[in-house]
Amino acid sequence: MTHGGSLLRIYAPLAALVAGICLAEVIPGGPVALIGSCGLVLAGLRRRPALSLIGLVLVASSCGVLVTTPRSEPVALERLAERIPFCTVTGRLLEHGSGLGSLVTAEAVSCDGYAPGVEAGVVVVEPSDVDPGSSIMLTGWLLPLRTDDRFDEARRHLGAHAAFHAEETRTTDAPRGLHGLAAGVRAGLERATSGMEAERAGLLSGLTTGDTSSMSYETEEQLRRAGLSHLVAVSGSNVAIVVGAAALVVARFALWARLVVCVAALALFVLVVGPEPSVLRAAAMGCVGLAALAFGRRAEPLHALGLALIVVLTLRPGLLFSVGLHLSAAATAGIVIFAGGLARRMSWCPRPVALVLAATLAAQIAVAPVLVGTFGEFSLVAPMANLLAVPAVAPATVLGVVAAVAGALVPPVGWLCARAAEPFVAWVLAVGKSTGAWSWASVDVPEWWGWPLGVLVVAAAVATFRSAGATVDLPGIGAAARGMNAK
Repeated sequence: MTHGGSLLRIYAPLAALVAGICLAEVIPGGPVALIGSCGLVLAGLRRRPALSLIGLVLVASSCGVLVTTPRSEPVALERLAERIPFCTVTGRLLEHGSGLGSLVTAEAVSCDGYAPGVEAGVVVVEPSDVDPGSSIMLTGWLLPLRTDDRFDEARRHLGAHAAFHAEETRTTDAPRGLHGLAAGVRAGLERATSGMEAERAGLLSGLTTGDTSSMSYETEEQLRRAGLSHLVAVSGSNVAIVVGAAALVVARFALWARLVVCVAALALFVLVVGPEPSVLRAAAMGCVGLAALAFGRRAEPLHALGLALIVVLTLRPGLLFSVGLHLSAAATAGIVIFAGGLARRMSWCPRPVALVLAATLAAQIAVAPVLVGTFGEFSLVAPMANLLAVPAVAPATVLGVVAAVAGALVPPVGWLCARAAEPFVAWVLAVGKSTGAWSWASVDVPEWWGWPLGVLVVAAAVATFRSAGATVDLPGIGAAARGMNAK
């Protein structure tokens, strides 16, 4: 049973952190530091739980404001973008921001009619296949990010100062160090899937690294209508595979060495797939679980989820507005709270089937308010489609990860692993295309329905939590724990 008081000490500061991020633009930053300092003093009063909790809330809200405090004046790049000049930008590609574009550091900017600038800021360009860490040169038009556009606002939350419409993109230097290693793994997967049918290769890449660029829009749409698009949104299950495999490989090492290897594998995995919100959430939960193992304790999943969200939002406050993070957090909480009870009520079907179906239903229940409120759509076939497809996902993902690593080191072995994964990938595609093509696979509903749905889901979660508790194994850490304890 998860202790309510300890949950309060995590989720009350999380709520305060969220409030601080949301209100950062209207709260002056000066007094906030003093409030945070007072909060630190109160948080240290362990013998006064109420005062200590108030202190944690004050510290968290202050952090939310300080990490999000807007600049008093726009940077030079923002002012320059208002004139929409034709420019040449040289810099380094930081990351791919999912469908929002790719972030590039504008280390040097030279625009027609204006003096050159150095370390001007960050620009966002259309999604690029250039590897993160690469040095690139862009030639095109510098554009402002509009304040009345939700798409541009999301780009601004990622850290961009301006947009860039590139007419020419040239890579001047390949990624090095860890970025180079991650690029090698991605290239290994591409090498291993060469010769496969494009849709199957694209789905295998999506299951392994979240890269769906080789999949057609029609296939992605059918997967979404079938409720299977989460399969290509890398998160907890992928972390389980990576951390568990790393732990088993070094099972005979000392505990500290196993922990170091697992953390390194997790960090490399994040570099390979990119800092997607769901990936960061899952990786942060993985680190919490590994830390608990290091101290000989068990990581309660709701504690780990709350701590992971605090870490992620403190480091990247802009992700508070990411639908990907909302879906990832909601699905994880839903599985933790609802899956156990649902599985117990499915005694009429085999245990493995009950577990898969319960986890699917739990996740769908939890994410329904987010999906409806954001997209105005709800999948009716998701439970059935997931029940059919999920058994093939684990072997396909494991073989995909092995194919990526082997493809970089021993290409023939990578090719064989990719071919071994092909039947599983073909099955997932068949399920997604067939169920997603049905006219009634999903229904359109008003977006405002998300709010009453959210109230119902929260009420159901509170009732379930109070009656049965919510203690289950932390996704991605059970495999690691077994590897840590292996002799």
